[in-house]
Amino acid sequence: MRNTKIVLFELMLCLLVIYGIFILNKKANEKNEMQNTQNEIITEVQEITEKDEHELENQETNIENEGFEEQGLIAYEGSEKTPNVELGEYTGLTYYSQIDNRWKNYLYTSVGNQTQTIGRSGCGPTAGAMIVSSIKGSINPKEMADLYVKYGYRSANQGTYWSAFKWTADVFNIGYSECYKLDDAIAKIKDNNYVIASCNQGLFTYGGHFVILIGIDGDYIKIFDPYLYEGKFSTSSRIGKAKVSGNTVYVSIENFREYANYQKFFCFKNDRVTNNTDNSGNSNNTSNDGNSANYQVKITANGGLNIRTGASTSSNRIGGYNQNEIVTILEEKNGWGRTNRGWIYLAYTSKEIAGNNNISNTVGNSVKLSSDCNLYSNSNLTGVRYQYRANTTVTILENVSGNVDKIRVNATGRVAYIDKANYKNSNSNDNRNNVGSVRKTKSCVLYSNSNLSGVRYQYKANTTVTVLQHVNSYVDRVRVNVTGRVAYIDVRSYR
Repeated sequence: MRNTKIVLFELMLCLLVIYGIFILNKKANEKNEMQNTQNEIITEVQEITEKDEHELENQETNIENEGFEEQGLIAYEGSEKTPNVELGEYTGLTYYSQIDNRWKNYLYTSVGNQTQTIGRSGCGPTAGAMIVSSIKGSINPKEMADLYVKYGYRSANQGTYWSAFKWTADVFNIGYSECYKLDDAIAKIKDNNYVIASCNQGLFTYGGHFVILIGIDGDYIKIFDPYLYEGKFSTSSRIGKAKVSGNTVYVSIENFREYANYQKFFCFKNDRVTNNTDNSGNSNNTSNDGNSANYQVKITANGGLNIRTGASTSSNRIGGYNQNEIVTILEEKNGWGRTNRGWIYLAYTSKEIAGNNNISNTVGNSVKLSSDCNLYSNSNLTGVRYQYRANTTVTILENVSGNVDKIRVNATGRVAYIDKANYKNSNSNDNRNNVGSVRKTKSCVLYSNSNLSGVRYQYKANTTVTVLQHVNSYVDRVRVNVTGRVAYIDVRSYR
């Protein structure tokens, strides 16, 4: 009996050992299978899940209330110093991911919050870094995040101020404009702009997000999403509304219009495009069978005039000119004229341009700007604005009208249009023309915004201020010498 019990015990022990070996082998196989799957995902896009995306901090909502937007404006207007940032080598169109291991855990905070990182709330500086790297020269999201924090564009709890993008354009000398309508943004893309879109809860985000529209491919918008991860557009709420190829997201124009929940567009001109090929892939180069021309016309069509890729109504529409806009014709063919943007039908234009009579001939002269001012991409002083500082030297290329010249900036080579009132009068000793002059004030109010609104600062008579910028004919930007405050003043408040 005792021998039988021993045999049974040994048998049970053997069975337990065999079962244990079986379990260990099974777990090892499962681990290997899981590791293989993980390695497969890592080789494609960043390894993040939808759950991780849901857990992003609320700081990227970009739902800007009035106070948030006003504070962002003050942050921009109050930033007196312009940093001198050394960029790396230009390598062309650049994609960055905010969840890249090189910087996803890097702090992006203005209040010392250790949970505020580029990975969790850094789509703003990541988008800004992509824009600058794609147009000027390389800068990474860490460097851009540091700039946004240092100069006041990282809010305490709501992500990146919208005003950061205008500041970015100014610092890196990039043509800049803003719009709210998708059709306007598409026109900008076709005119060689990269466009940052601010989106609320919808196709790209469960809270708020910045994405970059980099081009048009047929009926699709090509998009760089800083928070792109494997399977992002395969979730139940997004499936079928976008497709991904490499780091580029393709969304049809109609799907973007319906599902992106966009709020505002920030447009950056890509000046490196030199062959007149726009972001839609259409070419505006001179044809072989046209006649060279060089004259100006005014658009007379009531609803404006279409710009097309070729000299035919069957050619694709790539934009439009407004009624009364003045444009230069560079080539003629079959009743069509080519401008720097494309082809227009000349039957809806006129060569009779008011104000072109008795224009003084100053072509070839070099002049200096009297104050900080805007240059414009269009001859009617509209379109992309380029801000230049007082005493910038320009060469006059063409006298467009009695008050507009086409000029070239000597230092940068930029060709644009200017209001002649911004030229410096070398014979004038008027103190208004001297940025840097010291003035005394009457008892008056200074303002945080250039339109004399926002926060008000009361100052007594005989306060001494230094003129930093002539904003327009009735507003100056000044620094109060005693307190260091930078604000705006009605020029009638000077003594």
